[in-house]
Amino acid sequence: MAQTAVPVPKAPGTVLHQTAASTSRFLLDEASHILVGVLAALAGVLAHRAWSRRRWRRAPSGVVIEAVLAVDLVNSTWLATHHGEDLAMRARNVLERRTLAAGNANGVSFVENTGDGCMMTFPSVDAAVQAACKLLQGLRDRPPDMAPAMPLEVRAAITYGQILLDSRGSRHGATINKAFRLMSVPSEAFVDVQGEERMTDIPDRNRVFLDEDAANELGSNVQTRRVGVCRLKGFSGFHRAAALLLANRDNAH
Repeated sequence: MAQTAVPVPKAPGTVLHQTAASTSRFLLDEASHILVGVLAALAGVLAHRAWSRRRWRRAPSGVVIEAVLAVDLVNSTWLATHHGEDLAMRARNVLERRTLAAGNANGVSFVENTGDGCMMTFPSVDAAVQAACKLLQGLRDRPPDMAPAMPLEVRAAITYGQILLDSRGSRHGATINKAFRLMSVPSEAFVDVQGEERMTDIPDRNRVFLDEDAANELGSNVQTRRVGVCRLKGFSGFHRAAALLLANRDNAH
């Protein structure tokens, strides 16, 4: 007679122990997959940031010596708040067109719109001066119709020195930054320095200031007047400034 095999009973807790071990391995595998996914995502983010920096922070590809002309519209915010955005935009567009016309007539090398004004570079200081004169004298002699607002008024400055070029041909560097600081420098930034001449009544608009390097490059046929010594935000020390004398005027603008 055949005997029926009797299963050997397992020790209590054996099944529970195997189930817990399987669950631990499953959770460990899942945690490993999640960790790998997080690390991969983090690596992608870091790679994208590195690529973005390389794309937008291009290394200089060249250096040139040029004159910088910075021009800015006076009271653009006041125009918008008192006469509306339409008139303020019309004023910006008129200034842009006239600035470009003055630049193109004098061999401009580079142009960048700044919203309320413009930044241009020229191969020489004399060319920048001629462009500035053409612009300001045109605004004075042929003022655009800005009624009911007052005629357009601007500030401008010319600097001269080394400029960095990126791979797109855009201009960068301290010479450009200095032009914008000098363009907007207030009269209270000028200080009394022994042995230095200082203009008594420093205009705050319809003026063209030049830094010392630009003034030294001027031809003998260009008339300027010493404004004085000033501090410029972001630049150490003191800086001499001169004002361009426009034709048919007995003071600086």
